[in-house]
Amino acid sequence: MLSGKIITLGITACSPANQSLTLIKELKKRGAQVHVIMTTNAANFVTPLMVQREAGTPIQIEQFELPKAYDMNHQSLSFKSDLMLVAPISANTVGKAANGIADNLLTTNLLSTSAPIIFATHINPKMYSKPSVQRNVKTLKEDGVIFVENKEAKFPSLFPSIEAIIKTVEEVIG
Repeated sequence: MLSGKIITLGITACSPANQSLTLIKELKKRGAQVHVIMTTNAANFVTPLMVQREAGTPIQIEQFELPKAYDMNHQSLSFKSDLMLVAPISANTVGKAANGIADNLLTTNLLSTSAPIIFATHINPKMYSKPSVQRNVKTLKEDGVIFVENKEAKFPSLFPSIEAIIKTVEEVIG
């Protein structure tokens, strides 16, 4: 169980972004508190209002946006999270994370956390097979990032099941 654990869920611009709603529901069912950081383009795939409604916490998108509520004990999600989970993660964000690029709120939090990081990819198989993407994945794995792969699909780069993601989260911090 994930009772009392704080999980920051990153959502990037991929077609299964709408599955983040089910993922949030399952994490909360197991007792986790879920905070969400969406990339700007992720809002083209799932609305922040729907994500916020499911998470029950304010959604963060813009890096320099004023906080929704003042909290004297406010800490960046990168410091207070027990786990950073990005599901789905795009090739774009994989590349940024592998190369230390912190040009949005999600990549800044990924770069500044000491919590474990799990990525559940959803990358077009042709893109995923490119040497540059493979180098980035290899670098991140060497850096300790855990990838949840889709073992049921013909292409492991496609979004894994919610159950596989939850199982990995529980193995890492449960």
